[in-house]
This record gives sequence, structure tokens and C-alpha cells, in this order.
Amino acid sequence: MKKFISLLALVAFAVASQAADTKPVETAFQRYWSVYAKKDFAKAAAEVLPSDLEATKAAVLPVFLANQNSKAKDGPEVLAAFFGKTVGKARDTMSAAEVFAGLNRVVAAGSPDLFEVLKDATVSIIFVRSVTADEAEIHFQVMVRGQGDTDAETLVKKDGRWWVKIKDDPKQTAESFKGLFAGK
Repeated sequence: MKKFISLLALVAFAVASQAADTKPVETAFQRYWSVYAKKDFAKAAAEVLPSDLEATKAAVLPVFLANQNSKAKDGPEVLAAFFGKTVGKARDTMSAAEVFAGLNRVVAAGSPDLFEVLKDATVSIIFVRSVTADEAEIHFQVMVRGQGDTDAETLVKKDGRWWVKIKDDPKQTAESFKGLFAGK
């Protein structure tokens, strides 16, 4: 009986320890979400896994640079949103965070109503699932004007802190923009 109680106590302690370990994941996600919903994409980039940012830059920036003079239907508007105030040769040396911000400005320009309601949305974390010691899924609900929807983000631990992973494959994102600039 003593062994059973000891085992039960050990399991309870392990569960409590694991639950306590989700706080850093939740904090990283909340930092990201709070600035992303306000369209502060540069600050949101500071919460994204740096290797994801670099992969996105490597795949996407060359597409935008090669199509700077695109005459496709939505080309000029997309380019203006992506590059923002970055002009001339400075475009060639955009940082990975600037590329992330540019892509999300394109998303915001294409969905202005979404971002208008997002700034008033509330986010509730439903649960955090530890995939491994260095990877977690955070499941959350977004409430806007009494309506809710759920989603999930993956976060990874690297260099002692938690980072949000980019969901979209950078190469597929680049291909989508190539199609847009080609008028497809």
C-alpha cells in the first residue's frame, strides 16, 4: 500500500511539474499574439523561430525582388504592402524579420476587416500539449464579437527560450507569389 501511495504521489508530482512547465510556452505565445493582432509584425517576428524566419527570407525575398516591376492585376498593391517604406538597394538586404513583417502586411492588406476585429479579440488558451521536451502545441480559442474559433500553433524551445514556428512552408509561399506575379 505504501508503494502504491508513493507511486501515486510521484505521478501527481510529475503531472503538476509538467503543467507548471507550460507557463513559458503560454507566455511566448501570448507575447506573439498580443503584437500580431495589433499588426505590429516587427515585434511579432521577434517571437518567431529565427531559422523559420531565415528560411522564409531565402524562399520569398528573391521572388519579390525579381518581380518589383510586376504589372499583374494585384502586383503593385502586393509589392507596396510587402516592401512598405523600404526602397532601392535596401530591399536587397532586408532582414528575415523585415521579410516576415512584409508578408504579414500583405496578409493584412488583403484582409483588413479581419485585422480590424482581431485587435478587439480575446484569446484563451485551451491546453498545451508537450510533443517533446523542446516542442509543444498550444491550442487556443479566439473570441470576436461573441463568436469563437479554435486554432493551434507549434512552439519550439531553442537556445533556452520558446519560439513560435511558422506554419506555412516557405517554398509553397514563394510559389504562390510567383503565380500571383505571373497573373495566374
